[in-house]
Amino acid sequence: MTDRNAAGLPAFSAAEREQQRITHLVLGAPRPRRKLTSKRKKTKAPVIRLAAGIEERVQLREDWSHKQGTPETHARAAAAAKIDGTLTRLQRSGAIDAHQAAAAELIVAAHERITADVAVRTAKLEPRGSGGGANAAAAERIAAVILERRYTDWRSRVGPFAAMMLAIIVDGMALGTAARRWRMSDRRARRLLVEALDHWGRVR
Repeated sequence: MTDRNAAGLPAFSAAEREQQRITHLVLGAPRPRRKLTSKRKKTKAPVIRLAAGIEERVQLREDWSHKQGTPETHARAAAAAKIDGTLTRLQRSGAIDAHQAAAAELIVAAHERITADVAVRTAKLEPRGSGGGANAAAAERIAAVILERRYTDWRSRVGPFAAMMLAIIVDGMALGTAARRWRMSDRRARRLLVEALDHWGRVR
């Protein structure tokens, strides 16, 4: 029986994961499929699940392969439309104000930046300039570190409700749906959301 991690994906050694990263993320090879026996030739070959971080990236590529443009662009556009709808409804209803809506946008940006850095670290196959002067690359790295620390601090402040807040803020889950999933009233879910957004403004 194959060991699995918390996300339900198969567990791989560091060497296996690195090989998958190079094969599927750097070289862009398609996902492997299991070989079918002669009795099952008419059915579609089942896919092989990859390591965490690589599986999500390959799945993203597969989900948007039918459209022009990068998968990341399409995924961000789809997520942004969903999130904008949720946050706009909350702001229109008076559940959150303009400052809290702005905080939500920054949280989304921080989450996307950090999860992208964790999921994909492609190899540098050729020198590439930042296009912003000698200190631009260093400044970008510093800004990324500050953003990551602020996001980590914010998640710590939100505490056990971080997953719920990310479901609402990042994934665009409706407030009522989130309240039911986390077994609480809509009023409490709204209060926790407002507090979480206010926490972002307090983080330094």
